[in-house]
Amino acid sequence: MAVVALLAGCGDPAPVPVQNRTIGLRLDEYRILPKVVSAPAGQLRLIARNRGILTHNVAIETMPSDPTQQPEVIALTPTLHPGQRAEITFTVKPGKYRLACTISNHDDLGQTGTLIVK
Repeated sequence: MAVVALLAGCGDPAPVPVQNRTIGLRLDEYRILPKVVSAPAGQLRLIARNRGILTHNVAIETMPSDPTQQPEVIALTPTLHPGQRAEITFTVKPGKYRLACTISNHDDLGQTGTLIVK
């Protein structure tokens, strides 16, 4: 039983499905929660709330298969100060997208996530 519990804890968490085509994200030092979100293709709404003590934002980026290519930014929230909230609308095709805070080195510190679009 202990081995099963250890194996179940590895990898990314299960995707959280969106409700009413709206993605709700909480930002803090240095996390985007939920970490993995699933959504239908088409127009989506993103609501991001900064619950941290530093400024943050959220970019939705492509995930190029070639590591030498730069990702394309699909959508980007404005910079959010502590306690602020932003809402943006964007359109995506099926695929896997990266969620990241593009301020300073926040993404290198782990402030990333994944959007899975079906």
